[in-house]
Amino acid sequence: VLLREVEALTLHRGQYTTARRTAAVPQLQCTGGTAGCSHIPEVVQCYNKGWDGYDVQWQCKADLKNTHRFGRIEVSCEGYDYPDDPYILKGSCSLLFRLELTEEGEKKVKNPGSFSYYESRKDSSDSGAGVVLVVVLLVLAFGVYKFFLSNQQPEQSSGDGDGFTRPSWQSHQAPPPPGFKSSFT
Repeated sequence: VLLREVEALTLHRGQYTTARRTAAVPQLQCTGGTAGCSHIPEVVQCYNKGWDGYDVQWQCKADLKNTHRFGRIEVSCEGYDYPDDPYILKGSCSLLFRLELTEEGEKKVKNPGSFSYYESRKDSSDSGAGVVLVVVLLVLAFGVYKFFLSNQQPEQSSGDGDGFTRPSWQSHQAPPPPGFKSSFT
């Protein structure tokens, strides 16, 4: 198929190109952008808007949220016999694109909750809340240290007078559970 005569391309997420001379690639490939690549459209249609003497100029459309738009796009097709062949292999085209945030998307990123009362309160209380949180965490850490680690003083072992000392649990508590080896104390 002569590339200049292709009027439209329909590309699908999760499908691969037809390949003859190279490896197949995904039909839709996001390369980043301010919106990231988490919202890749299911289907994209690209329309031939004319020829600039070197390449076809494409306009691509998809069902995107109001917060996203296409940035830089590049339609790439496999030449039938050699890389710059004006004839392309049918089904070999893919779209490399960037997803950018629209003005509305940038506002939502800056104010994800958009609750005006919360936002006005948040500015005045952020520094105080951070200090309180750090103090609470330090108190908790100190409490855990005191409770678990500072009471680990070695207890005196009691002896039976036979010259052997027994672990302290043997003289103060019930026998250990079945399978317990005293050599591991």
